[in-house]
Amino acid sequence: MKIIKALVLSGLLAPLAMAQAGGKATNSFFDDSPVKEYSLTSLVVAGDVAEPGPVELAGLPLRETAVKELGWADGKPAFKGAYFITGYSLYDILDAKKVKKPEGAFKPETDLYVTVENAKGEKAVFSWGEIYYSGDNFKTLLTKTVRSVNPAKRDQTWPLPEAARLVCANDLYNGRFISEPVKITVSVAPGTFAEERTKKRFSPDIKIIAAGKTAAMAEFPAGAERRSLAVAGYGHGTGFKGLKEAEGVVFKNILIDKTGLKAQEAGDKLVVISARDGYRGAFSLSELINRGDSEDFLLLDRGDSEEDGRYSLFVIPDFYVDRNIRSVEKVEIVKI
Repeated sequence: MKIIKALVLSGLLAPLAMAQAGGKATNSFFDDSPVKEYSLTSLVVAGDVAEPGPVELAGLPLRETAVKELGWADGKPAFKGAYFITGYSLYDILDAKKVKKPEGAFKPETDLYVTVENAKGEKAVFSWGEIYYSGDNFKTLLTKTVRSVNPAKRDQTWPLPEAARLVCANDLYNGRFISEPVKITVSVAPGTFAEERTKKRFSPDIKIIAAGKTAAMAEFPAGAERRSLAVAGYGHGTGFKGLKEAEGVVFKNILIDKTGLKAQEAGDKLVVISARDGYRGAFSLSELINRGDSEDFLLLDRGDSEEDGRYSLFVIPDFYVDRNIRSVEKVEIVKI
């Protein structure tokens, strides 16, 4: 007993002593600074849902994640801070609101998107897929508590936000980090599409439409970044679809090259990608070109395949394959 007491006094068993005394012994690098807690009001959910109205946040589970926040100032990246947060995810906020599309609408939910806005009119756009089809569902949170993640070898503490915010941990730039959201709207993506599915889905090129201008892509740009990988395909309705081999180019580079769009300006824009047979998917521009996790979408060239069409979109971050689109014919970018 004297030996144990001596070790505790010397600091060698300090974590054990703290745990026995009712304190917290932990190896975490994220919880060694003061916590700021925010008062939150309930959000209103509107749009294409069966029961529009408020969501009581207090009844939802608290999720947690770490965030490195990067902004844009004076024409260059500006680091804003590193934080460990707890909060309410968009996944949980929307989960109790059953979708109700207009009569005769496209049946899959691949064409839905979500707009989050605050009283100032600031907006952040999300696809339904990045919330519900994704394999990483809980990284977009409305903050309940925040603490600074401080560098161990520097006397530095990052400033804590004054108000609750929507925080998107997978984003590279903070274009969707909006303060004090008050409304969430679920909508069907706009556009004109084929009304009937057809086996004749082949399209030799892709039309990319942004700001009223159309650019066509018939061949991959010279020097386009290529990646090759294997993914276990799993459909929302039909289950396991086998091991999928994908070799293609990074889709975000094509979008940036053809439109001049910038990652730091992507927060309020929607991308609608459709095939000749009318199948389509809605994507936030942020999930396409503003990723901080390198889970980039691929565009595959299948040549003259009548069944698959020429170009196919391969949605790497999704758990389900439902937003993979064969024979991509049109990409339209819309500011919300």
